Amino acid sequence: MAALPTRLKALVSRPSTPRKTKPAKAAKTTKRKKGGDDDAFEALLAGADEDASADVLAARLGVPKRAGRVGAAATGPAGDDPEKPRRRLNLFAVAVALTVLAVAGTVAWLAATAEETAAARRKATMLADIPVTLPQGGARPVEAPHPAAPAEGTAKPAAPHDPDPMDVAVKLAPSRNDDLLEKTRAGYLPRMPAKGPAPWQAYSRPFPQDDKRPRIALVMADLGWSPSALEKVLARMPAAVTLAFAAGAPNLQKAVDQARGDGHEVLLQVPMEPQGFPQNDPGPGTLLTSLPDEKNVDRLETAMASATGYVGLTNLTGTKFLASHDSLQTVLRQVQRRGLIYVDSWPTTASQATRIATQLGLPRAVSDVQVDRAPSDAGVAAQLAELERLAKLNGVAVGYAQPYPVTLEGIARWAVGLRDRGIVLAPVTAVVNRQADR
Repeated sequence: MAALPTRLKALVSRPSTPRKTKPAKAAKTTKRKKGGDDDAFEALLAGADEDASADVLAARLGVPKRAGRVGAAATGPAGDDPEKPRRRLNLFAVAVALTVLAVAGTVAWLAATAEETAAARRKATMLADIPVTLPQGGARPVEAPHPAAPAEGTAKPAAPHDPDPMDVAVKLAPSRNDDLLEKTRAGYLPRMPAKGPAPWQAYSRPFPQDDKRPRIALVMADLGWSPSALEKVLARMPAAVTLAFAAGAPNLQKAVDQARGDGHEVLLQVPMEPQGFPQNDPGPGTLLTSLPDEKNVDRLETAMASATGYVGLTNLTGTKFLASHDSLQTVLRQVQRRGLIYVDSWPTTASQATRIATQLGLPRAVSDVQVDRAPSDAGVAAQLAELERLAKLNGVAVGYAQPYPVTLEGIARWAVGLRDRGIVLAPVTAVVNRQADR
């Protein structure tokens, strides 16, 4: 480093002789040929090459070399990393690949579940939603009329909750309507009118079909034999509970009128052959698989003529008869011809009632739960909870029950909180054709 000023003085003190100024390129060539520091340093002083000057200064002064034009061009502006564009391109490619994989996965999932979705849609459209008309045959109002607006300056009263269908007091049509009856050798039987609602619609309890809540229909069966039992049922059960009376019960019409006067829909129970008949005998007039069709039709008509005002039929026992396709089909064809519904208590998994009814176009429902299968507080509560689960899962559920004191008490407690749980108690006509075949 100390020799540097002496060298500079010597170079400056040389006599100046004119010489030709060489272009920068020529200076570079000279440096490469001589390979010495002196000539390169002379080139520095002559300003021949900026890059060469930087190299020489860095070597002589021991400082880092400054990036020249070539270096700057290689690294880009402001010292940018030349790999950044490539990394950005790679990240973009990864994002595109992930998007393609996500779309492909979604398409694959939709393809895998397409059949199940289509099946569910076919099932939903297959179950017809038959509207229920008013007992008088008129159209049901969609919503209640709006009350008159309060006078200006007066406080608006609190809006009351809409009454729940299960709580509304309803006066049903009379149990006997001559326009819906046909006189036969067995007595008066229901018949389809030339125009207007079918008997099951005319005798039904009104229910708003636009109610979107899950529906539970309860059928209280085996009534008619004991007036005191009927009194307890009417005192404890909500009016939306459907009551089923045995066809052979004494004073049947009086009991039917009493139930309908309290707002309950009514079913007629027809005895059907159980397993183990005749040791297990449900009583006179039982429909039997051993009888010819004509004889079973006669017995059916005798049962139907025992009262008027019911919306349909249900079975009393029947574990054997319900599994006999031909015998059951003959009976259900008569039910359909008379403008009624059929409700299967489903005493056996071999029952063919729902499938035959669907083929005939017969409005039908089927029991999902026997409420008092275990007649205890805990047993009834468990079955009612199962009804709720099924109603939320399928939209509707149907339960059968006996008029045991523990059953009446359990249902009465359970029904109080139904609205808070988002469920409505409905008459059985409000759930027809809303369940899948079994």
